[in-house]
Amino acid sequence: MSIRCIAFLLMLLPVPALAQDGCDDLWFTRNLIMDRAGYCFGTALGQSVFDNGDCLGKSVALDPHSNRLVQEIRGLEQYHRCKVDTGRRQLTLDDTHLRRFLVDLPIRDEFEGACLGWLSEPVPLYSGHSSGTARIGMIRTGDIVGYAHLQVGSWSYVTTHSSDWRVKSGGWYDRSATPENCRKHAG
Repeated sequence: MSIRCIAFLLMLLPVPALAQDGCDDLWFTRNLIMDRAGYCFGTALGQSVFDNGDCLGKSVALDPHSNRLVQEIRGLEQYHRCKVDTGRRQLTLDDTHLRRFLVDLPIRDEFEGACLGWLSEPVPLYSGHSSGTARIGMIRTGDIVGYAHLQVGSWSYVTTHSSDWRVKSGGWYDRSATPENCRKHAG
């Protein structure tokens, strides 16, 4: 079989669909990186989610790590055919207020899961994937722990929720330091 035939057959395979909140999540992370670099937003959504008060312009320089992240996220947005309506004025993500404290930003995964009822000891959540970063939250006994982002080594960005699924806290958790023990798993 020729390479062209194989390429054509691969194009016919279904692309894993990412729900709208997944696309919104990728958009938020990519644009938070740009906001931190001083980008001035022109869209209604960009202006309502990010503060243009300290922006520098439309052309900003990213450090090599941030540039790689932006390119990776753009690739994921393209792969999942994300279309974010930037004419609207708000995102429905529950943890954007927490992510503004992060030094290492998470990238949305196409798969989600949850620990329904944390049974392990309480675990600190950090602003980055290192225990040397600031503690910004906790996983406590009984919490619902949501996983929806790509793991970095043994570190996962998680959100903790009350029984009614309201976000309580979030941050990076080292899964190798405290193994997960849950009443049930979902996802």
